[in-house]
Amino acid sequence: MLRTKRGFKYFAIGDGAEAVICHPSLGLGRFLFYRAVPPLSRRYEVVTYDPRGVGENQALEPDLEAWVDDVGDLMVQLGKPCHLIGVSLGTWVMARAAARWPERTGRVILMSTTLGFPDGGESVQARRHEFESVTMSEFARQYADSTLTSFCEPEVKEQLIADLKTCDVAQYLKAMEAIYLVDNVAAFQGIQAETLVVAGAQDRRTPPAMADRVGELIQKSLVKVLPDAGHLALLDQPERVQQLFLEFLSTGSIDD
Repeated sequence: MLRTKRGFKYFAIGDGAEAVICHPSLGLGRFLFYRAVPPLSRRYEVVTYDPRGVGENQALEPDLEAWVDDVGDLMVQLGKPCHLIGVSLGTWVMARAAARWPERTGRVILMSTTLGFPDGGESVQARRHEFESVTMSEFARQYADSTLTSFCEPEVKEQLIADLKTCDVAQYLKAMEAIYLVDNVAAFQGIQAETLVVAGAQDRRTPPAMADRVGELIQKSLVKVLPDAGHLALLDQPERVQQLFLEFLSTGSIDD
């Protein structure tokens, strides 16, 4: 485990001339990328971490600008071109990092993304009310049941539940507020790097139509919809996602 100057903890594996920095979804940690790290690390230095408010970094305050600054710190510390991969909440972060530091950014992959949530305030209040009668363990199972598809391996689903249930309720709600009350239009428009926007065909949270809208805002973008995958395609279709990662990061294109 390593640390940035601001005390943020991260993990790095591989010694490639280029790096890949991975930011997971709301309430989740680096576990989300565990299947993608081995193949990526054979070509790149791969950085994974628990975002502020989660796991190893749970004591740090979850905040959108702080998440983005953490990515910037990592880019400086790595001292090499950095490809950025974000899933759901991570797309908020990586879009802003790519727009802010184009000279450090290689290629960008945005998975399960959206322009924003028009009813974000209501969603946060509804979730806050839900946690008054539901434990994080119960919520974690409900989340897994409603998010993963039948193609996800049962043991992976249980690992997801185990990862999410360790999240502190207060920190989860702070993280939710940090993204549900903003929009991403300007951030997406600011991306200069080649970008792959990925959606799961069965994703009800950020459906494929939203991926198309995001792609239209990014000058150099490709959009890919994965069949038999939902909001967390990394867990539903890990081998296909790994293939996409390697193909796009190395060539800037994908074979449809």
